[in-house]
Amino acid sequence: MLSLLTKSGLGKGLKPGNGQEWEKILADAGWRPLKVASPARAPLGSVLVYSSDRLLGKIPRGTPGGYFGHVEMVSRCDSKGRMYVADLPRPAPGGSVPDNFTGRAWVPPGTMMATPAPIDTQISVIMEQRLKMAQDYFQDRGSMQASVEPEVQSVRIR
Repeated sequence: MLSLLTKSGLGKGLKPGNGQEWEKILADAGWRPLKVASPARAPLGSVLVYSSDRLLGKIPRGTPGGYFGHVEMVSRCDSKGRMYVADLPRPAPGGSVPDNFTGRAWVPPGTMMATPAPIDTQISVIMEQRLKMAQDYFQDRGSMQASVEPEVQSVRIR
């Protein structure tokens, strides 16, 4: 994970460690945790951490994840949908310890993922984008455009 994040420009302040150590590693580097119900709800680009069986008081299942935990990044592959990338991209999250998910998706410092805009602001931005798309579509088509103003309705023909 360290080499993947370093190559993608997100490795500043990160140190190597076992999978289960990555929450501390990410926190020390300024990454922020988002509480998520499942890996499928984690934002793209976030890092997910899975505890080892030992850390959770379970008998280790005899896999590297069972002994040391697991860490992966949430990604997207157009042909396969969501992917979870560790040593290899996989369609299923968690490696050999999917049931040991910590419940947090870690986002890099300086990103907007941890603090989304208020819903009314998001809706306003979407409506502005839709209006611009409609105006661009109908521009130079010579079609009718209706405009509604307070107490006045008018129809203009271009």
